[in-house]
Amino acid sequence: MSTNSTRPPQALNHGHDKSVRPVIGRFFCCILLCVAGIGLYGCNSSTLPGDQSANSRSGNGDGTQNVTLANPVGSLKLAIRSRHWGKAWDAAEIILAEENSSEKNQDNSDDNTAAGGDSSGGRLANIPSDTLVLIAQAAHETGRKKEAAEYLRAACENEQFENESRVRQTIIAMVGVGEFYDGFDFLEQALAAQPGQDETRRWLFDFYVGSDDRVSAMPHGQKLVLARKFDLVLLKDLSNTERRNLEAAPLVQMVQRNPDDKRPMLGTAKTKFDESKYDETIDIIREIIEQHPDHQPSQAVLGQALAASRRFDELETWAAEQTDGIQDYPGYWIALGDWARAKDDKPAALRCFAEAANCVDPDVVQIWTRLAVLLPELSETQPLVTDAMISTVNDRAQELNRFHQLKDRFTRTGDISRAIALDIAKMLVGLGRLWEAEAWSAIATTLPEDDSVDVESFRNELVNKLGPETPWRMPETLPEFAPLISALRLPSIEKVVSASVPKDPSNDDSPQIANTGIDADAEIVDWKFENEAVARGLQFWGRTGDTLDQAGIMLYQTLGCGGGAIDFDLDGWSDLYLADAGGTPPHDDSRPNELFRNLNGHFQGVAAVSGTDDTGFGQGVAVGDVNEDGFPDLLVLNYGPNRLFINNGDGTFTDRSSDIQSGIEDEWSASAAIADLDQDGLSDIVIVNYCGTLGPINDPCRISDSAMPRSCSPMLFPALPDQFFKANRDGTFVDASKQWNAVSELPGRGLGIVIGDLDGNVGNEVFVANDMTNNHYWSRIQSGDAGHQLTFTESAMLRGIGADDRGIPQGSMGIASGDLDNDGDIDFYVTNFDKEYNTLHLQSSAGIWQDRTDASGLVTPTAPLVGFGTEAIDIDNSGDLELVLTNGHVDLFSRGDLKVMYYQPAQIFKRSPNGRYRSVATSSLGPYFQSNHAGRGLWTIDADRNGLVDFLVTHQTEPIALMMNHSPQSGNWIRMDLKGRRSSRSAIGSTVRVTTSQGTHTAFRLAGDGYMCSNDSVLHVGLGNVADETVTLTVTWPTGIEERYSDVPTRTETVIVESDD
Repeated sequence: MSTNSTRPPQALNHGHDKSVRPVIGRFFCCILLCVAGIGLYGCNSSTLPGDQSANSRSGNGDGTQNVTLANPVGSLKLAIRSRHWGKAWDAAEIILAEENSSEKNQDNSDDNTAAGGDSSGGRLANIPSDTLVLIAQAAHETGRKKEAAEYLRAACENEQFENESRVRQTIIAMVGVGEFYDGFDFLEQALAAQPGQDETRRWLFDFYVGSDDRVSAMPHGQKLVLARKFDLVLLKDLSNTERRNLEAAPLVQMVQRNPDDKRPMLGTAKTKFDESKYDETIDIIREIIEQHPDHQPSQAVLGQALAASRRFDELETWAAEQTDGIQDYPGYWIALGDWARAKDDKPAALRCFAEAANCVDPDVVQIWTRLAVLLPELSETQPLVTDAMISTVNDRAQELNRFHQLKDRFTRTGDISRAIALDIAKMLVGLGRLWEAEAWSAIATTLPEDDSVDVESFRNELVNKLGPETPWRMPETLPEFAPLISALRLPSIEKVVSASVPKDPSNDDSPQIANTGIDADAEIVDWKFENEAVARGLQFWGRTGDTLDQAGIMLYQTLGCGGGAIDFDLDGWSDLYLADAGGTPPHDDSRPNELFRNLNGHFQGVAAVSGTDDTGFGQGVAVGDVNEDGFPDLLVLNYGPNRLFINNGDGTFTDRSSDIQSGIEDEWSASAAIADLDQDGLSDIVIVNYCGTLGPINDPCRISDSAMPRSCSPMLFPALPDQFFKANRDGTFVDASKQWNAVSELPGRGLGIVIGDLDGNVGNEVFVANDMTNNHYWSRIQSGDAGHQLTFTESAMLRGIGADDRGIPQGSMGIASGDLDNDGDIDFYVTNFDKEYNTLHLQSSAGIWQDRTDASGLVTPTAPLVGFGTEAIDIDNSGDLELVLTNGHVDLFSRGDLKVMYYQPAQIFKRSPNGRYRSVATSSLGPYFQSNHAGRGLWTIDADRNGLVDFLVTHQTEPIALMMNHSPQSGNWIRMDLKGRRSSRSAIGSTVRVTTSQGTHTAFRLAGDGYMCSNDSVLHVGLGNVADETVTLTVTWPTGIEERYSDVPTRTETVIVESDD
């Protein structure tokens, strides 16, 4: 085998493009062959120039004899040889008529006189197969293509399907006339008679996969693997439970050729479902089931779409209409389980998801993540839910996620990495899928050699474990659900099939706001924002390059620059630190960062005199008191060495960067957070890293139809693990990532971070938004009081915030945090890439979140856009948090004929009393919102201390915007500056409940604050329309100790100091 070349990676899509480009593979090619009729009758099927009309019956002026009754078969052969198709069909009709007459004499009950007849037997049963093929050829050439397919099918049946090439001819003919699903039945019939026809089985497998019937495809794919008749495409199709990745156009052609069969439209419907366009999905599938109510693949997707769009009344009707066989489809049980979960019927939901895990196609990530969430919640009331079951389910859920991430990386790196293929095989062993593991290891041996991996030894060891009795899935890797299924009841729907006992915005890439559809139902408000950056002395443009308004932006230039609010001089006015870049990582050749001092609402640059004018390739900014002296310090994240600046308390800073250096010069860090993780009273540091190596700078990619270099997918470059630094008493730091078990088996490419008491239990957790792979949620496991043996475990998928509701990772970037639904706990809003949607994760129970994006009306407005920075802000002090976000694409490029919308509108979403959000009309917000931008970082500040929250936005192609809030106040407010004494000075992990005469509001002291930024550290709480001059505060400090403060004045800022008693 040849050594892996060092050619630059090629990119068909831009690196961040999370939309799945449809695959043009075997399925597409098979359909193309069928539609074209290629391979039907060899090379003699074309009509000669000057041939008589196909329907001519008389004359032999061309030298051929007329059709004779005495020897119609001979006449048929001669006419075909001479390519005189009219005469060939005359002879064919005589043969058919003779056979029909013979059959009538034998059985007067046979009334079938049509030319096509009954291809499954009857009058065609006595015609030799070779003759039927000739008749089929004559029918095809005279325009009778449907009859031709019937004669070919009869020929195959007459010879018991022994001729595999004839079987292939027949399926080509059937699909060519739109008899796609009849072709499935034909191929199943052929395999029942001739189970050893592997090529026939492969066609059937590809057709089932292409038509989104995985349940029917799986047994055939498994048999092909066991027969050693597999390739990489088959192996990937076998395990693709995430989303459709095949082109739907061939299926559309099937409907055009046979309008009476709309089942092929399921491919389009599934694509819409994967794009979260549930209403469109439902409309398409209802067209299908109007004709074919028993088409169970369509019914399963319909149920999931109804559940996802929370149309539960319709779902109950749907469930009552299902027939036997639907229970084999995981989607059926997922739909019922989601219905039960929405009704808070957790035992019934658990029953449904357990049923789904017993289906033919059970390794759907969505099933196992739902089980992982439900089982702990029911462990106390359901004795059959054991710790062992919970552990097994958790392990499988996480392994399946890692498995799919590995496959995705393998695909995005060109399907050539022997090392990744071997990792996939090893992961399959862990999942108990040994036959697939061996097949992947066999594929790995055909890939370019890699001296760092030993595929052969692994494969030989695995082969020795396989034998005739080895099951497809090893049972010891699976939980025993049978007793649980028997004990739990089904949902209380009328009928459950038992198993065990307007314009679419996300497809619109137009650069015009009016054409996106995102503002169609916008609410007009009286809020006002003005960009007063220049007027207040804040003139700064942090950017990663000087040509960001032109196509060809490299990956390392796409993330933009961030910043943070810091009251470095403790005068009560929030200052600003802003990152800049523009040089070449990892060198210190960029424009200097800037520290702006806030002087009564106006800003003055002081970076040079304060010693904070770093010239690294700036990305994000973290603010926190790392040495517990009461003065906030700065951590600057770079592509290259990071910088730690310690606040001296006199307006200057000391560079202590050596305390956090990893020794890796080319590390690319995006965000960070400063918080006490081990409860020793000292602030620790978590640094979120993106890619490793200098590949994003040195290795451009090219789109196939353009010579211009483009940004590569970050998946082409190794992820750089995040770093957990523990603070020592002497003021130094040590990398405790391994000591604390905070090292993921599959590192993410992190962009956003939030640290705080996220689950309501004592201690801080870490939430990291990863680009294109699962997010991470690190929670604490601490044993012993004296030794503080702290360890972390990663469980984002199990807690519902690792991906979207279907378990599909997104291109996650920004995180807005707060009590978004006013129920007293913390929720998250995560921005993602276009063709996805920003996800709203509402906390349903302690440490468990649910994706409620669609139920909250937030799918459609964000699907066409690329979201970056976002924060939850109470704009008018009404007591409800609004969602504010900035958008912008990563490059100016096109996908086919569609031009990407590089500049995109900023958005604000307002929550209604019913829990749904509506877009706020940009026309009512001010000039900034009426223009499009390439936005990146966004964070909060009260720049003029007037009790209204302002925010800042960084951009790729314009200076920073300071968005001053001039909205009419509809409510009272309070600001609180928490100071820890037993806890760390910043008091990260505190929760404050503000009680007024009308209710209670909850706020959280967090670190990180999302995408490359740090918010104002002072907590701001809007109190709504209450006249209270004082309120009661209940503070739960990071230690878990609760303190109550009465008669705290409103409309002012109050310092709250933790007791040290």
